Amino acid sequence: MWGKKYKKLAVALTCADWRLHQRKVDLNARLTNFLGVHGVDLICMPGPDGLRKPGREAEWQVAVAQIGLLIGVHAPHAVVVLGHQRCAGHPVNDADHDTDVAAVARALKAVTGFSGPIKAAVAAYRSDTAWDLKAIAEY
Repeated sequence: MWGKKYKKLAVALTCADWRLHQRKVDLNARLTNFLGVHGVDLICMPGPDGLRKPGREAEWQVAVAQIGLLIGVHAPHAVVVLGHQRCAGHPVNDADHDTDVAAVARALKAVTGFSGPIKAAVAAYRSDTAWDLKAIAEY
């Protein structure tokens, strides 16, 4: 993988929203700490916590295929679905983000058969450069 020493990796399905991926936010480093791994592969698409909603079946299939590929080639320690508040790709209230991200994580566990944990989390908005990572569920 990365030289001679094995690294513990994770896969994150998260939103493409630029606010999450700014240098000040440093989402990858924060997810690394949040998941207790050395690095995180990112799959980014608008409103990932809404992927199980009607009309998003094609996006769901793309996400499942990409996650399956990364599970196969990187043998991650964990997978996380990270939604966020104030999301244009899945514009729902904060409580619905919590419910929906858990539903997507649960469905990913069922469809991928991944043996490790699949976690659901939400980035809670404080400002465009400040987000709190909130654990919702683990499957």
